[in-house]
Amino acid sequence: MTVTLRFSPGEVLDMAEELERRGIAFYANLVKQTNDPKSKEIFTFLEEEEKRHLDYFQKIKSDLNANADFFPDTMDETINYLGSIIENGVLGKVLKGVDLMHGDTSVIKALEVGIEVEKESVLFYQGMDIMIPASKKEWLNKVIQEEKKHFTILTGMMKDLMATSQ
Repeated sequence: MTVTLRFSPGEVLDMAEELERRGIAFYANLVKQTNDPKSKEIFTFLEEEEKRHLDYFQKIKSDLNANADFFPDTMDETINYLGSIIENGVLGKVLKGVDLMHGDTSVIKALEVGIEVEKESVLFYQGMDIMIPASKKEWLNKVIQEEKKHFTILTGMMKDLMATSQ
């Protein structure tokens, strides 16, 4: 039986911030590695999006620090759910600094990694919903929609790349 680690709301927000920082670094690295102008444009766009998300989570954390009653007190299941996503998926590897590229610097491998990260990010941020006050939910929902859009962009790029390589 696996025991799920428990995280405080502040720790969950720390993880969200770190995921965005790693996303920024990931896409910045892809910008440097690719010579394709269209790919470079998309990876630059995604890097900027991750920067905006980082700003959002830093503001939420500031609100948490300013208001002791910022979060509801019935979050055990939510914290366990978010902990499970982190511990058992690609996001946990990202947070631990595991090299998901394994020496493969191809655009296809980068897209595979990006697709997995975006997919799990959506689940992670959806799980944060209960932790966010109503006044901030609109922004969280916007982040979730943007992550879904990133997933769609990356899967579209993968589809196009696979079609042209055949």
